[in-house]
Amino acid sequence: MSETVQRDHYPHFHPVQTRWQDTDAQGHIAGAMVYAFFDSALQAYLIERAELDPQDGEVVGFVVSSSCDFFASAAFPEALAVGVRVSRLAGSSVEYTVALFKANDSQSCAVGRVVQVFVERATGRPASLPERLQAALQALQ
Repeated sequence: MSETVQRDHYPHFHPVQTRWQDTDAQGHIAGAMVYAFFDSALQAYLIERAELDPQDGEVVGFVVSSSCDFFASAAFPEALAVGVRVSRLAGSSVEYTVALFKANDSQSCAVGRVVQVFVERATGRPASLPERLQAALQALQ
């Protein structure tokens, strides 16, 4: 990705309150924390909207690929939001586009891509997506 994206490109947002410990030596949010924010936003959405149980559910999602491009700095104590959308849904895999926004900014600080594959917990084989999960993912397209 070579350019920032706009807030209105995302159907769902997850709020993030930064903490002092999220800051790196240069005084801005560490890249590893941005990935953690993305993961938290995705997992919260799946738990709340798709009723996915990451600990004991029959279907579990694994991240198999991710990347992120950074465009602007964010720092503690800023309130941020992660925008989430599904860019591709095929079989047992889903590709998300996620973006980090400052509270009042329309352009993203960072844009990432996360690919998740859902498997049956018992067998480790690709899973047919439960109806509620399929619907929750489609709502993000």
